[in-house]
Formats: sequence, structure tokens, C-alpha cells
Amino acid sequence: MKKTFVIAGAVVGVIVLVVVGVLVFLVSNLDGLVKKAIETVGSEATGVKVSVGAVKISLTEGKGSITGVSIGNPSGFKTANAFSLGEISLALDTGTVTKDPVVIKEIKVGAPQVTYEMAGGGSNIDAIQKNVQAFAAKAGGGGGGAAKPAEKDGKAGPKLVIDRLAVSGGAVTLATPIPGAQATGKLGDITLTGIGRDKGGATPAQVAQQFLDALSKSAVQAAGQMGIGKALEGAAQKAGEAAAGASGAAKGAAEGATGAVKGLLGK
Repeated sequence: MKKTFVIAGAVVGVIVLVVVGVLVFLVSNLDGLVKKAIETVGSEATGVKVSVGAVKISLTEGKGSITGVSIGNPSGFKTANAFSLGEISLALDTGTVTKDPVVIKEIKVGAPQVTYEMAGGGSNIDAIQKNVQAFAAKAGGGGGGAAKPAEKDGKAGPKLVIDRLAVSGGAVTLATPIPGAQATGKLGDITLTGIGRDKGGATPAQVAQQFLDALSKSAVQAAGQMGIGKALEGAAQKAGEAAAGASGAAKGAAEGATGAVKGLLGK
């Protein structure tokens, strides 16, 4: 009997050591794991390369920061990135880190830079937004019904609740020169609250969709303030006039130009 207790005690001791070892590994490698998760899920959701410079998270303080986040462009666009996010600060509910959903009290994104480029009848922002919407729908986040987390290898990852997400100090740069439009503009501040709160959490894809939807909407509003819409409408009118007065191949080319401009305007 004594020998049995000794063996049982040894087994329990080994289990405890393994568990402690795993926890130490996770905590010591938490920054790297979060960095990899953002890059992997972000790239899958947006359909473009997402890279992260550095991640620093302190579970004891319930705080973290993420720097050097950039979101690339879809094929067909020439500029390197569509979005470059400034420093991102996090405030975590440490009591939920090992639970589902994980609660993030606040996320602050400072000074994001948006590069607005147009090609092939649309903008890079529109293309990325469509990718995210398709990914979220595939993961079970579309259609307005009950959200189902994306599954990989048969295991669903933890969902998120974000009490407050704020974006401030952003700017938009027009990469495609348009006569009559300003080259730069101010991105309106964004505040989202209660993400995933009423549905028991949101998947990373759903969070990405809400964030990019808001960011894209703000970028489009900034583009309007920069006079891009009026400049394109003027170009469309001139192209239409050229089409009306031309014939044959010249008329076809002018009409094609009109269609392309209207495509950029979403008409």
C-alpha cells in the first residue's frame, strides 16, 4: 500500500512539473505566440500579408502593446501597404485569459496610415474589405445568425469580447493621382464598443470584419473630404462627352473610360 502511494505521488509530481513547464513556456513565449496568431489569422482574413513588428504583453499588469502592424495590398495594386497601424495598446481582463471568451477591456490604435489606391475599377480598401467579409462568412460569422467560431483541426479557438476599441490620429494618402483631389486627408476617429458582448464573444474574423468595416468607412469619408468623388465625377463627365462626340474605335475607348471611372465611384 505504501509503495502504491509513493508511485501515485511520483506520478502526480511529474504531472505537476509538466503543467508548470507548459505554463512557463506559454508565459515566456506569449509575445511570440500572439505575434504569430495576429499575422496568421490576419493574413487569412484579409487575403493579404499582415506583419507585426513586436508584441509586449504583461499578464501581471493586464497590459500590452503591439507595434509595427502593416496590412499589405491585394494583387493588382502597386503600393506596398493599404494600412500601417501606429502603436496599439491593450488593457486585458486577466481573469479571463484562460477562459472563453477572453475579455479585452480596451484597445487603442494610434495614428493609423491608410493608403487609398485605385485600379481595375475599384480601390484596394474595397478589395480587402470584400476578402474579410468572405472569410467571416466562411467562418460562420455572416448572415446575422448565431456566430460559430472558425474551426481548425477540429478545435475551435477562444472567442473575444472587446469592451472598447478606439482609433485616433489617423491619416489617408491618395496613391493614385487625381486632378482636383487632395493628396492627403485626415482619418476620422473611430470608437467601437461591446464587440462580441451580446453573443458570448466574437471570432477573430468577426472582430477583423467590424474593425476593417469601420476603418474603411472612415477612409471613404476622408476620401470624400479630399474631393476624390467630385474629381472622378468630373472625369466621368468629360469621358462621357468624349464618347458622345466620337465614333468607332475612339467612341468605344471613351465609353470604356467612362465605365472605368463609374466603377471607381461604385456606380
